[in-house]
Amino acid sequence: MINVTAFELDRSEVSATISFLRFPLTVMIVMYHCYCVQVPINQPLYASLVYPFGLMLGETGVPAFFFISGFLYYLSQRSTVEKLRTRLSTLLIPYIIWNSVIIIAYITIMLIGYPLEIAGKNIFDYNFTDYVRAYIDRGYWDNGNGQPMLCPYWYIRNLMVLCLLAPLIQYLLKGSKGIFVLVCSFAWWMSIPYNGMLPQSILFFCLGAFFSVNKTSILSMWSVNARGYLVGIWLTLVLWDWIGHFLIPTGYGLYIHRMVLLLNIFVFMHIGHSASRKFRFHRLLTKSCFWIYTTHYPLTLVVREMRPSLYDGEQLIFYWVTVLVILTLCTSAYCVGQMIFPRTVCHGDWSMASPPTCQEVI
Repeated sequence: MINVTAFELDRSEVSATISFLRFPLTVMIVMYHCYCVQVPINQPLYASLVYPFGLMLGETGVPAFFFISGFLYYLSQRSTVEKLRTRLSTLLIPYIIWNSVIIIAYITIMLIGYPLEIAGKNIFDYNFTDYVRAYIDRGYWDNGNGQPMLCPYWYIRNLMVLCLLAPLIQYLLKGSKGIFVLVCSFAWWMSIPYNGMLPQSILFFCLGAFFSVNKTSILSMWSVNARGYLVGIWLTLVLWDWIGHFLIPTGYGLYIHRMVLLLNIFVFMHIGHSASRKFRFHRLLTKSCFWIYTTHYPLTLVVREMRPSLYDGEQLIFYWVTVLVILTLCTSAYCVGQMIFPRTVCHGDWSMASPPTCQEVI
């Protein structure tokens, strides 16, 4: 049953929770990409030690932002036209600008004598269609995982499409049929053997949207006892996930891992709720989230090219140093950009989640 009173009382607390989680979730995305480019062959000890951070936590970042985006989109009382107009500046414009920057960078690298192929084709041989698709999926759709030229921006691409479909999504999520939609989305995501960016986008956006569409409290939906069971099940699955990957391999490890990712959302919401009452991240860190999200990935590719041959322990240290260095460089660049160009590409409105008022998405 919908508890509207609890939902209304919950709004400010959820807002504070989301604001608190923005930076940690962005860090998780950096951890994930650093893990992806630093998984050396025949170093199982390193892989097993980094896996809980690089994948269990790291892969939670983007689904969590889809969840937050879905929740905040329908929380806003603005009209559909006003919401779409806002997303023109907060999503589409930065999407075009930053993908253009990457394309220009690739062309520049080739002009100075370092030939590159993107999706199996020399960028100098691109025709008009190739350049258009460079902004969408780089010319191919790999089992649903085609990515734009700036790879992490697949999230923004999918989010823009979901915003366009928002009226239909709202209709489908109202009442009991919303449960059916979520179950079907979950089953689709679980059945996909590869990364499954499309079903993942739909599931987590709809999951967050379900709470605001039906005015259901995220934080109050669990009783004290239920939270204990939630944490217990979560810890069990986390351990099972790790054991299934490194000690006793099973044929259903992917399903356990995805259950962990799903439960991470609710566990982190409660952790963030408690932590936001006692701690605050510096405003600079929360405002820099989108900049870090945008600029960190090219740096991880540089690390991939420069990574030396290391032993397990050395590789573990190198991983964490890489994460810290990339975060430091991105944050420092954001500070410089804010001082020089405070109203352009470094503007704080282009952040990975809404400000504390919960009036905007992304």
